[in-house]
Amino acid sequence: MESQQTCPHCAATADFPGAGPGSVADCPSCDRSFVLPGGGKSGSGAEVGVLPAAGDLPLRLPDPERSIDGHSRDVSLTRTGLIAVGATAVFYVALVLPLSGTYFGALFGARGWVPYVISYLSIWCGVLLAAKYVRVRRRVRALAFDFLPETIADELTPENVPVFLDYLSRLPGQFSEDFLFQRIRRSLEHFQSRGRVSETVDQLRLDSERDEGIVESSYTMLRVFIWAIPILGFIGTVLGIGASVSGFSEAVASAADLDVMKDSIGVVTTGLGVAFDTTLIALVMSIFIMVPTSSLQKTEEDYLARVDDYCQRRLVARLSDGAGSGQASEGSLDAAADRLVSKVIEALDRRMPGVD
Repeated sequence: MESQQTCPHCAATADFPGAGPGSVADCPSCDRSFVLPGGGKSGSGAEVGVLPAAGDLPLRLPDPERSIDGHSRDVSLTRTGLIAVGATAVFYVALVLPLSGTYFGALFGARGWVPYVISYLSIWCGVLLAAKYVRVRRRVRALAFDFLPETIADELTPENVPVFLDYLSRLPGQFSEDFLFQRIRRSLEHFQSRGRVSETVDQLRLDSERDEGIVESSYTMLRVFIWAIPILGFIGTVLGIGASVSGFSEAVASAADLDVMKDSIGVVTTGLGVAFDTTLIALVMSIFIMVPTSSLQKTEEDYLARVDDYCQRRLVARLSDGAGSGQASEGSLDAAADRLVSKVIEALDRRMPGVD
């Protein structure tokens, strides 16, 4: 199946083999994305930028509130935990057991139960980071998509907002969990209901703060694991020291000569070395987790900054509430003048406190 379409951004015509109505295509000329409309070839007379009919795109996005309340904006702890169980089993079967005679194998498999827990939590963190990385990459790619095509309208007004909302509702489901898509959709709905640019800008600011909170809270479990892994290492060390001292005490109580006590001291020092191995594992694992966690969090914060810039350039700059804009500007000037007069009066009162 071959579909020839005209790009709504640069008006270049290109063939998209295998692309059907409603699929997302990348223009080879301007490298921008757009949704292929229904109705065959655009070059044969179909109007560029006309939205496809509802029957052409049966797939509709879920309600954005469902994504927020269902926590689908973040990776699932249950799913990643189960994946980590399998990955830990593979790690021990494929790597630790064959190397059981080496220091590496003994480090993870012959130091009590603590290394097993440390390995599981570390692998769980790795799975969480990998899943979050894939999701962030997908969200970053969505920044190249034009969610508010100018072929529909140059300005965003309360009258044409339903057309843009209908366009958004027909986009593929891959965008449903993106912060950018959610923010644009909520802002358009707010602008449609309130009809004021200033209130929509305030709504965008609140959405930005909420998204920052969501990203920050999504790293809570990773921080807990980073804190818990070294603690487990110390617990293993304490258990090892306790067992070594207890064994030494029993050996001393039953010792008959000095040679037996020397052997007991050797057993204690060996036990202490084993005990401190658990702390070594924990600290090394913590380093391997902390570095990619900090890097990924910075990547997500940079992504949110790009979302703010996208909304400012492509959404806020095009909002227009008609006569309400002039009234809002006049009201803003009046409010600023009132604040200036109040500041001047306060300054005069401070300089001449005794003058009424």
